[in-house]
Amino acid sequence: MNYQGPIIDTHHHLWLRQFISWLQDPAPPHMAGDLFGIRRDYTVQEWIQDVSPHGVVKSVHVTANWGIEKSLLETQWLQSVSDQNGYPNAIVFQADMTDPQLESKIKEHLQYPNVRGVRHQIHWDSTAPYRKNVSRPDLCNTSEFRRGFDILAQENLHFELQIFAPQADHAIELVRDYPNVQFILLHSGMLYDRSLFGIESWRVALAKLASFPNVHIKISGLGMFSSGITYPQIRQVIRDSIQIFGVGRTIFGSNFPLEKLHMSYTDFIGLYLRVLSEYSLEEQQKILHDNAAHFYRI
Repeated sequence: MNYQGPIIDTHHHLWLRQFISWLQDPAPPHMAGDLFGIRRDYTVQEWIQDVSPHGVVKSVHVTANWGIEKSLLETQWLQSVSDQNGYPNAIVFQADMTDPQLESKIKEHLQYPNVRGVRHQIHWDSTAPYRKNVSRPDLCNTSEFRRGFDILAQENLHFELQIFAPQADHAIELVRDYPNVQFILLHSGMLYDRSLFGIESWRVALAKLASFPNVHIKISGLGMFSSGITYPQIRQVIRDSIQIFGVGRTIFGSNFPLEKLHMSYTDFIGLYLRVLSEYSLEEQQKILHDNAAHFYRI
């Protein structure tokens, strides 16, 4: 059945190019491929133009990685954008969980009412330089990294978990030891190896993480490793994600404007809705709206 209700997009970015090193020339290698089409400002006005025809009533901004030294500036700017335009309704800011000054920095971000969570990208893979965002695959289990999680629990902030499937065993130790912290697995676990072995290994990793009730999954960024989005590709990832985590812990996100490298929001949301039409309207509303409203408190 075709869903025509409200949508919350829980993963998008806005930016001013001047503040972002990875959008400068020459462009460094990136997981999403050639960034030429988005190496420019992406403003809330363009975002609203992209999403407004499709029932996106609220949104979550996940840090565009301005850099740790500019993280607070990004939050300040986003809050002002929201105050003036109504989007984004929640902010996930960039943090270095190993920073000895993390507690004071978190408190600075918490001055802004839209702040809900943090992201420290810890994905690590040995196969390509741009897949190593941290120094080691098990960084999340070092004492330097973990000291920040008590602070997250105290401040009711969640953690956006960005890992590859081979890191799942490391992440499991983290989510097990911090049951009072909510986690959301980004980009459906970042499936990049689409061999039969790769897909099965990814499924096993998701099942391990799904065994912990404090972990949700975000179906986003599905074109990042495929140089585009196709219906068969996203159908497999979305259906597997829902089957493993259940409708109640699956949340939609677009990853725009990175996915804009491949297609318009109209075409993008059309493919997602086509896949989700295989579920009941009640289930679709949970995935596209209700779960996000609860998780992000918006």
